Amino acid sequence: METLKTSHFDNLPPLSKEEAFDILARPINQLELSSDYYKAVFHLSKFPGPDTEQMLLDLVESDSTEHCIVISRRKAVEVLASHGCLNAIPAIGRCLNSSDLYLVENAVWALKELHCEDLKLIQLISDLLEDPHQNRRVLIQTLGSLDAIYALPRIKAFLNDSLASSGVKGAAIVAVKRLTGQSNQFQELLDYLGLPNQNDRHCAVNDIIDFGEVSLLPYVLAAPVAPSFRMRALNILWPLDIDNAIDLDLLLTVDSLIKDDPNNIEYLCEYDQIQDNKFLVAEMFNTDFRRCYCALKTLFNRDPDDLWVILSGETDHFKRDYGALYFLMLLFRSVSGWNEAALRGIRLITLDCLGSHWPDFIKFRPAAILTLVKLYPSEASKYIPNWLDETITPFWACRYATLLALEPLFRNGEGYMFREEVLASKSDSHRFVSGKAKNIEECFSF
Repeated sequence: METLKTSHFDNLPPLSKEEAFDILARPINQLELSSDYYKAVFHLSKFPGPDTEQMLLDLVESDSTEHCIVISRRKAVEVLASHGCLNAIPAIGRCLNSSDLYLVENAVWALKELHCEDLKLIQLISDLLEDPHQNRRVLIQTLGSLDAIYALPRIKAFLNDSLASSGVKGAAIVAVKRLTGQSNQFQELLDYLGLPNQNDRHCAVNDIIDFGEVSLLPYVLAAPVAPSFRMRALNILWPLDIDNAIDLDLLLTVDSLIKDDPNNIEYLCEYDQIQDNKFLVAEMFNTDFRRCYCALKTLFNRDPDDLWVILSGETDHFKRDYGALYFLMLLFRSVSGWNEAALRGIRLITLDCLGSHWPDFIKFRPAAILTLVKLYPSEASKYIPNWLDETITPFWACRYATLLALEPLFRNGEGYMFREEVLASKSDSHRFVSGKAKNIEECFSF
């Protein structure tokens, strides 16, 4: 029987494919919970195949107005697209006529992902731009991706629309470039990186990635957004097999990104008065990363003994917030002079961040590696071989962080015990990691 492997953040009980099928085959009045249909569809995302496709198609074709089916249809459309089910295009296309705006949005996105070539459906997507209730950003992104040149006048109209959001305008700028090969409005995309709303900044990063100009990369790397957005931009925009571009050194750029010093982040807020440590620590839990970076930059200059008094009382709170844990790792590594009690506590928190109970790609793991190596090098040494093994450590940023932490040892003529691991990393599947290993090899003096 096929079963689903759950992650640390998967709050839905695990289901086998057979169990998911059984739920979707039940009448609504036989469901244990109204969310069971959605749960079943969610889990079927892990089991692609013809039988799954047919089960999901039957759901997509339903005309029921029951809420549990409505929200499940939205998810089914998404799963079919993620499975690359081209046979689902007609059924998904019929969803464009739905009164459920979220279903329409998912259907538009799905048709983009499936590279729909049905001209009637593409025209219908273009027509939906006239409806102000639709998600115009997704509509424009899809039209640009599907080469809908006849939609160009409609798309261009949003560039000078004073009522259009930055997300809609950004998508329009990218679509115009895709459809015409020309655009001189990239400065607006850069301006959007400094907008007050974080979601708007995230949209700007994604638009710059879609715009495809590597010359805009330095601005993204300095933007006050989650590091995962900046990592994605670097991965996609940096030209393949080129060590240096636009006056940036690749490895130094990746080094800076992995270290993530708040002093390198632009558009940070400024406090109009001195804030106490309690307020600044609370800001590390904020969902707006600009405020987190601003607080962290200020905390770097505070007394570590005073900080630990507050931090030690928030340990459980931090463990429930992976964004705050990321900034906590940066704080631990950047502040000097922790007392013995603090170091004992920091060790336990850092080791917990490196535990197997977290997802492999959790954002704070690379930061935790740097922290453990800096503060507890002897203890970290026993984990280094596993951290450099991509079969054990699939997140490339973790393997890169390990090499970054080892580099000073090799430059000082030490680190010989990890020589073989570094040499093996020259064949790493990720170009940044292999490049870093080759760079470190140049330091070998034995």
